[in-house]
Amino acid sequence: MMERSQPQQHKSTSAGGVEKAAAAAGETSSSSQHDEVAAERTAAPAVAQEDSRAQTNDDPLAKALQTLFLNVTSFIQAELQATSSEFKLLENLNLRVASEYDHQADFAAGLRVFVERLKQKNNNFAHYLQQIDEIDQEVTELEAVVSTLDNYTSNLEAKIKVACSSAAPKRFT
Repeated sequence: MMERSQPQQHKSTSAGGVEKAAAAAGETSSSSQHDEVAAERTAAPAVAQEDSRAQTNDDPLAKALQTLFLNVTSFIQAELQATSSEFKLLENLNLRVASEYDHQADFAAGLRVFVERLKQKNNNFAHYLQQIDEIDQEVTELEAVVSTLDNYTSNLEAKIKVACSSAAPKRFT
């Protein structure tokens, strides 16, 4: 009967170690600052090792529990490290995307200024385009007048030739 009570003591000692490891792991997972997490991660194996030294090495159940707790602690530390690494990666990605959006916003602002300048130049050229259209209309009207004058002079020239040819033989005859 004495033998059974002794393993129960080891169980309670191991359970105490579990509580300490769980408390350390709980503190680690609830911590929001990276430095505190790193300090507690290194403290958790130390707590588990101190508990394992206090236990007797003769009990196989205690050894198995000690190994289990050490492995669980290592696993939890690895998971927390992986999560921390993922958050750092996510933070870096967010910073990169924010930088890209800032660059695109600057580029869009530059484009807006460029479009405004183009509109101003277009408005300035609109006045010149209107003047060109007016000149083109006047040139078209002048071409019509020139064409009319050309027809009139051609008719006049023909009449003069006819008058000169009919008048010239009479004089020389």
